[in-house]
Amino acid sequence: MVVLAHVAVMCPVRRPWAITLSWIGQFGVDLFFVLSGWLIGGLFWAERARYGTVIWPRFFLRRALRTMPPYFAVLPVAWLAVRLFAPGRTPFDFSYLVFLQNYRDKIPYYAVSWSLCVEEHFYLFLPALALLVLAWRIPPPLLFATLFAVSPLCRIFFETTRNFNDFNRGVLATHLRLDGLVLGFWASYVHACQPWAWARFARCARWLWMPALGLLMLSPAIPDAAFYCWGPTLMAVIFLVIIGIAVVAPSWRLPAPAAVQRLAGMSYSIYLTHSLVIHIARAAALRGGAWAEAIYWPLALVTIVGVGWTFCRLVEIPSMRWRDRLVPSVRRA
Repeated sequence: MVVLAHVAVMCPVRRPWAITLSWIGQFGVDLFFVLSGWLIGGLFWAERARYGTVIWPRFFLRRALRTMPPYFAVLPVAWLAVRLFAPGRTPFDFSYLVFLQNYRDKIPYYAVSWSLCVEEHFYLFLPALALLVLAWRIPPPLLFATLFAVSPLCRIFFETTRNFNDFNRGVLATHLRLDGLVLGFWASYVHACQPWAWARFARCARWLWMPALGLLMLSPAIPDAAFYCWGPTLMAVIFLVIIGIAVVAPSWRLPAPAAVQRLAGMSYSIYLTHSLVIHIARAAALRGGAWAEAIYWPLALVTIVGVGWTFCRLVEIPSMRWRDRLVPSVRRA
């Protein structure tokens, strides 16, 4: 969804269908946040159930070593591309080394990295907060409900931005984009620790998935100011319903599951590299004159997958193997 949105935005010829595709596609980030919260929460609660607790530094280190090495491999290439080819000769921004570029007034370059900033902050703080709540015997749902309310309340009362197209700190800051991550982590808690509540949700989700998809399709009609305040929250709920259906329907299968699995396996590499590839594909397609649009789409999509596959094989997979040797997934006795 995200890749298609970015390809559509950079298309040499602006078409109404491409604009609609870019609007719907941007919600892939919200889906990604809910999935990420669900995944990390699942690992967290499974480790706690197996060992009685979670060693937070080790838990965070595994998350960091999964995401950071590929990011730091792409970052200098992204900066050099801007430095060499974009006007202004942008200096290197050291906030990129500590994942704070999403708090800049305007993200200087490598804009897709803002979502990774949100992820890294989430990996660092939410599991630690969950452990504190458990140690203090506070009901975890109280923590999750409080955190889930933080982002919409901040967007409503503390921000002047009223349009997601502004793409600045008023849109990208971590405290404004916690909705999906918190909801996914909360759902994983319910799934692992409150099976009776999950069963009720699953029964409701079977009736809610059609309205959820309908709301997703109608989202372009929501006024900008209202969508800024409530859009990410609404998207988080919509995608949680869809994820819930997938979890409770084991007989449901995607077509061509092997191809989907391979694509999913290199999705992080595609995400990290696709924005650079799109600019190259666009520049190459524009040389085709009247054929630029026809050349651009297949060239961009094929090159994105090819570069993503290559980066995955050369960087991401070796970094995961190194992570697993350094910090094994199973605790040593």
